Amino acid sequence: MGGEGSGQRRSDRERRGKDERILRDPLFSDYRRDLEQGGRSPRTIEAVGKDLSLLAGLAGETLVGGEGFLWERLDRPRALRFVKRLHERGYAPSSIARIISNLRGFFRYLKKKGHVEEDPFRLVSGPRVPRVLPSVLSEGEASALVGFPGASGDPDYLRDKALLELFYESGVRLSELCGLVWGDFEEGSGALLVHGKGGRDRRVPVVGEAMAALAAYRTSREKEGAFNSAMPIFAGKGDRGLSVWQVGRIVGRRSREGGLERKVTPHALRHSCATHLLNREADLREIQALLGHASLGTTQRYLHTGLDELAKKLAKVRKDP
Repeated sequence: MGGEGSGQRRSDRERRGKDERILRDPLFSDYRRDLEQGGRSPRTIEAVGKDLSLLAGLAGETLVGGEGFLWERLDRPRALRFVKRLHERGYAPSSIARIISNLRGFFRYLKKKGHVEEDPFRLVSGPRVPRVLPSVLSEGEASALVGFPGASGDPDYLRDKALLELFYESGVRLSELCGLVWGDFEEGSGALLVHGKGGRDRRVPVVGEAMAALAAYRTSREKEGAFNSAMPIFAGKGDRGLSVWQVGRIVGRRSREGGLERKVTPHALRHSCATHLLNREADLREIQALLGHASLGTTQRYLHTGLDELAKKLAKVRKDP
């Protein structure tokens, strides 16, 4: 009777059951509160719960007991077997590295609170994750993208023009762009309030073509009526905010219309913004503040095409008397 689909449904039920047990686990509840107080995002906390659920599932009955899980039973050999099973199940190296990192954080917390004697993942090394350099547009390609053809009276053209100009000139994250509402746009001061990772808000300047495009788009929205500060800036049907998937489609379509022959992703605009600023001699810490990075090292990963220019400038400084 069951067939192929019933096995999948049973697997889904079992997975949901493990997730629910994790949510009821008192030690995970304590750790979750600690992460929340530390400003970690709900998405990050959810990922930790899923990784712990995966650990509990693959470790079998070893960890099940009492009101929650017997985390102290997990030793280094069992941790190594868990990582081996991830490899056998075809998990990507980047996923395995992320899972190990999340589990290390949890067990470090348990050790600090005296619930376990050792972190079983402390000496477990993750797979080498190949470093993929982000794609960066040339300044000419970026200009062609934001200058895609269209009718100035077309609402979709005005929206997409403002979206691309703002995306490129401000360097906001894709999720940040999708979360913007009109109340975040301070037209008088030429600034945008961006709600970043970990609850860290920042103000970014809106100037030049981005300001002109956003102002024109806002005027068109006001003429349509039913406009208020709580509405998403970039909306689709029913005034619902665009999803990250929808923005990706817009970037791809408009890049083709602008004559670009290669695939362009939303993240390429953020990377290009940072690199082009560096090429125009912007300070790294200014770029760090604009992008909302907590670490300068994170900013540098966005700037692989501009670091050669930076090295040349530093070399010239060293030669100066």
